[in-house]
Amino acid sequence: MKITSLQNEKIKELVLLKKTAKRKEQGLFLVQGDDFLIPSLESGLAKEVFSLKEIDTKGVPLTLVDEKVLKKISLYEDSLSPIVLCKYPNRTIKKGKKMLYLEEVQDPGNVGTLIRTALAFSYDGVYLSSGSASLYSSKTLSSTKGSIFLIPCYEDVELKDLMDEQVEIIATSLKDAIDYKEVKPKNPFILILGNEGKGVKENTLKMAHKIVKIKMNPALDSLNVAIAGGILMERYQNE
Repeated sequence: MKITSLQNEKIKELVLLKKTAKRKEQGLFLVQGDDFLIPSLESGLAKEVFSLKEIDTKGVPLTLVDEKVLKKISLYEDSLSPIVLCKYPNRTIKKGKKMLYLEEVQDPGNVGTLIRTALAFSYDGVYLSSGSASLYSSKTLSSTKGSIFLIPCYEDVELKDLMDEQVEIIATSLKDAIDYKEVKPKNPFILILGNEGKGVKENTLKMAHKIVKIKMNPALDSLNVAIAGGILMERYQNE
């Protein structure tokens, strides 16, 4: 049976999932696009697929919809690629040897890019403080290019929940900091990146064992947080 009505109750519920509050309430989110189809189906998080035509969904229930319905629930303008309804991962916070902590990083594109980069350099997890961009917004998800399904990510995490006497804390700042190249992290460690405008909070900096910066042309006062994070994660792979 194909859904052809925009008044279908299931379709109405899917449209509401574009809002952060509704996603959190339901514990559900949507993904769309070629980068997401296979990873989401293989993640164990996919609940249902919505498509214009029959496709291999690897056992996940498939619902056919017409073009106007797919456009209504689409995350991106004019996209007609299949949409996958996924459930939030049921994760207890798990520490790793290499952890990336994002403190109030608010731009979804930066958050998504940092998640993708953390996967590229084999970090064990990405941890978002409250006040960071929503992990499951369409803009964040799009920037991850599907890596959201391949690396553990956690929302609303307090730094103290990751800390113990074994964990080295490395924070970034433009003042009272040393060149990042002078630091060789020991395992386990947390790399902290801060808000795009304000940087890492002063109280957080006080907890850090090392505060690092990236030297750059004096004509610039800072780097985009996603670019800075990529430079630091490449350096601090610590395999």
